[in-house]
Amino acid sequence: MAARGLEKSFHGRLILKGVDFDMQAGDITVIIGKSGSGKSTLLRALAGLTDPDDGQIAFDGKIVFAEKKRTREWNTVRSEVGMVFQSYTLWPHMNVLENLTLAPKKKLGLKPAEARDRAEAALAEVGMAQHILSRPTQLSGGERQRVAIARALMMKPKLLLCDEITSALDPPVAAEVLDVLRRLKEEEGIAVALVTHDMAFASKAADRVVFFHNGEIAVNTTPENAFENCDNPDLKKFVDAVRF
Repeated sequence: MAARGLEKSFHGRLILKGVDFDMQAGDITVIIGKSGSGKSTLLRALAGLTDPDDGQIAFDGKIVFAEKKRTREWNTVRSEVGMVFQSYTLWPHMNVLENLTLAPKKKLGLKPAEARDRAEAALAEVGMAQHILSRPTQLSGGERQRVAIARALMMKPKLLLCDEITSALDPPVAAEVLDVLRRLKEEEGIAVALVTHDMAFASKAADRVVFFHNGEIAVNTTPENAFENCDNPDLKKFVDAVRF
């Protein structure tokens, strides 16, 4: 995934200011910064949930957004970009299996047996195979988050976008979610972009750290440089304010 010159405004306020952003297969990129700095807007643009006002987005070498609109190529790759939200967004009246298979059956035309096989495999990836017939209300927050990740995996994504997925979780549960993301990265080669305010989680998860400041990427560096050898005053101030 590569983005060039992304710009986005809401109600006259410029949220993304010419943002360039790259993702590599098998990397976890952690995106940090103050609320309103553009982090979640970037994820939503990459996921196709909001269109930038300007700029270009490419995925797997295909231009999927350019000249202020999505290209035809977007439809060929959209299923390869998954997104997981803080709020889980699971249907409470459906069990886990039904939550996972709804979109693949409708969007990919999977038959019930094939969809169930894929659901069982996705749940096994996140350690939730035993809960395939449970309702979301029967699960803990960490379990619901892992089901949400499994649901994203149903579409066989190459890129997984995660927006504050551990903010409502206790540290031990967040660590379980981190283990899931690491395993997906190492075993499946999935690229992960993760927005978080949890610096402990960020320092453990990241291959790269991207710091947003006033709608721009002010720092793009290693976790060691971001958290231990920071020479950017805005990043240092932010990290010190929310540190561990």
